[in-house]
Order: sequence, then C-alpha cells, then structure tokens
Amino acid sequence: MRRTPLALLVSLCTALASVVVAAPAHADAPVGTLACASIPANHDPAITVIVYRVARAHNVNDKVMLSAFEAGWVESHMNNLPCGDKSSLGVFQQRWDYGWGTPEQIMDPVYASTQYVTRAIVCDRNNPHYTAGQVAQCVQRSGFPDRYDQAATKARTLLNEAARTHAMAAGSATDVSGDGRDDIITFTQNALADVYVSTSTGTGFAGTSVKWNDFFSIGGETASTGDVNGDGKDDIVTFAHSNTGDVYVALSTGTGFTGGQKWHDWFAPGAEIGAVGDVNGDGKDDIVAFTHDAAGDVYVALSTGTSFAGTAVKWHDYFSITGEHPALGDVNGDGKDDIITFTQGPTTAADVIIALSTGTTFSTPQKWHDLFAVGTEQPRVGDINGDGKDDIVTFTCNTNADVYAATSTGTTFTGTTIKWNDHFCLTGEFPYLADANGDNKDDIIVFTKNTTNDVYVGLSTGTTFQPGQKWHDYFGLNGETTL
Repeated sequence: MRRTPLALLVSLCTALASVVVAAPAHADAPVGTLACASIPANHDPAITVIVYRVARAHNVNDKVMLSAFEAGWVESHMNNLPCGDKSSLGVFQQRWDYGWGTPEQIMDPVYASTQYVTRAIVCDRNNPHYTAGQVAQCVQRSGFPDRYDQAATKARTLLNEAARTHAMAAGSATDVSGDGRDDIITFTQNALADVYVSTSTGTGFAGTSVKWNDFFSIGGETASTGDVNGDGKDDIVTFAHSNTGDVYVALSTGTGFTGGQKWHDWFAPGAEIGAVGDVNGDGKDDIVAFTHDAAGDVYVALSTGTSFAGTAVKWHDYFSITGEHPALGDVNGDGKDDIITFTQGPTTAADVIIALSTGTTFSTPQKWHDLFAVGTEQPRVGDINGDGKDDIVTFTCNTNADVYAATSTGTTFTGTTIKWNDHFCLTGEFPYLADANGDNKDDIIVFTKNTTNDVYVGLSTGTTFQPGQKWHDYFGLNGETTL
C-alpha cells in the first residue's frame, strides 16, 4: 500500500470524543481568526476534487453541491487544515469534541465530506426554500451565517474546476461489440447507475439506446472503457476512488456487460486520475493512475486477463502535475500506450509532453509540441490519419467551435497546429474521438447534452474532419458520463 491514513494531532485530548450533542462545526470565529498560524490564500485542488466526488457519490442536487463548496471555502479556503478555532479541524472545520468524529477521521477529507454532505441532504430536504448558503449554515451553524452565500461566486468557480478535473477523459475509443466500429456508451452515474449503449452501424448509432448493465459506476467514480481481457471487445471499468481505491470491471459479451467484479483493491484513491490503456503491448488494457499533484507520480497495474496485478508499480515519478490534462495513447506506433500531458497554460505555456512506454516503465519526458490546447480547450488523443500512430486534437468548445489537430511523426507532433473543422463542439458540449465508421481513422464525436442530447459525428478524411452529421437524437443526458 503506497498511502497510509494520516496520524495527526495525537496529542489532542480525546476524552470528550464520545460526546454526541449536536453543535456548530465552526461557530465562534470567522475565517482569519482561527488558531492556525495562517490559512492558505489558495485552495488545494486535490481537496476540491475529493469533495466533488463524495458529493456526486451521494447523488446530491446542484444546491447541496454548491453549499459544500461555499462551506469549504469559507471555513478553510478548501484546505485540510490540521488546526482551527478550539477543536475545529479539516476542510469544514468540524469539531471532534462535539460528535463529528475523531481527529483522525475529521482529517480524512473523504470522511469529512461525507459528514457534511449527508447532513446537507437532510437539511435541504427539510427546507427546500433554503439557498445554498442557508443549507451550509444549517450544517455548520456558524456565528457568521451570511458568509456562505457571499462566497457563492468563488465556490462555483472551484466547483467547475473540480468537475472538469474529475471528467478528464484519459481513456480511449469504445468498440463494445467487437465489430471494428466504435460505439457510444453512457453511464447515468446516479442512484440507478445504469449503463446504456448505442452501437455503430457505420453511418449512424443504432436507434433506441439499450441498457447493457443496470448497476455500474455510481456518482463520484470515474467510468472508463478498455479491452482488459484481450478478446477484441471493450469492457467497462470504474475507479471508485475515495478511501477504498477499488477498481471494478464488467466484461463485454458483445451484447451486454456482465456483472461488475473487483479487479483491484487499492488504485487511484482520493483525487487521483485513473485511465485505461495497453502500456505493455500484450493486447490487454491495463490501468494507470496519475497522482496529479506536486509529486506527479504515475502508477500502473497490468492486466492478467482476469484481474489487475497486485500492488501498483510506479512507472514515472514526475508527470502531469496539478492543472495539467493527462492522457494515454500510442504516439510512436509501437503497440504500447504512452503517457501524454497537456500543460494547458496560456499561449506561452501550452506544451504537450510525452513519456514513451518501454513496456516496464515510462521514459524521460520530452516536449513534442509547444503550442496546443490552450487554457480551457479540451484535448483528446487518437489516430486521425490512420497511420498507426496516435495524434492530438483539441476542441475550443466555444462560440468559434474550432477543432485543431497535430499529427504524430513518431518522434514529435507536426509543427503548426492545423484547423481540421471550423464548427464542432459548442459551449457545454462534450467532445470525443472514435473510429465510428471502422476505416481505421478516428473521427470526432460530440454529445450536445443540455436540452437536445444529440450526438454528432465528423468523419475523418485523413487530412480534415467533415462537417458534423447527427448520428443519434437522444443519448447522454446532463450529468451522465459519455464515451
């Protein structure tokens, strides 16, 4: 196991920890007058992702979700503080001597978030007219109740950032039927946790969506796909994150997914980003975890065909740090998936870095492009010209709706980024790459979400993407994960 629980504040007196009288989480002093020497001015991105994932796991509504971010920002600037006013600790400044848990429990952000969210759900249900800030006050019982709603703008910014990190698509295209054409799949990720599929005919995605699994990948988990047993059909994989770090797989039969089975019991916990790809080139997709923090570690667990092998192994010790967008793809065409990171900075710092797979580790990082996927653009990886080497594509997903590509030479991504489509993926839509017509060239796909829930495809000619055509008219609703 590569992480152990925090053992903090052992010198605190715990004699009062059994008291269960309801009390304020942090009521006696505003932020800024805590016993902490100082409070960080900025948030901890790992904490915001954990809070988001826990809230999603409890299927909260938008108001309760926002209230959690308002409370976390006001109390700690979304940091896991080992100090506070009187006995207050952690993200939400919960008091160990008033029944919120032991000091060690409260310093576990998954536990603390669960405690907050479960109380907030009840408060919102009993008081449906409350604002998000009033829900936060109902849980926190602060002496300064107005501060939560006043923090709404900042809280929503942090919420959107966490949602984007959680939704990072580091996976690959999805051929669940094994016919050589990539299909589309959606995970409802709610209390039902259904999985629906629409298979490709080569010119459209087949009519009514069909449920292929009725309980897989609940909210807060990361759903992905990959051929983990090497039978030519992509299976579904979910990373539970949280404190369990479980990884579940449901194998494809070609017409449905089997029941989920645990293939690993400690991988990509907390705020780490999980991905699926064949990193050793044996024809079976493996799992990869990016810690996505200042350390930038990358762990791998190889597929045996029936599980992911034992303890995760560190294949790289500094790659894709906080704020970057990690991905997998075989960029040199040797049959082994490599790791890729888009730094996503401004025009002066939007680099693309590659670390090639040797089959047992990832090599020294190299810059393969110095201006790609700027800022909030959505980068993807796939073989768009059919030469066997994965290329990079970025979607502006704004009013311009441009799509740019840079193809792989095997040692770099070709110079100036070229526009391959000038109207595809508007604001709020979700883009992806997949070989929808089975010609060995990845095409662009967009799930419109919002009120239409359409699916459009722009086929690749090898040098450009054709105008989008509607291939499905009701697939992938808001809140669902679509691949």
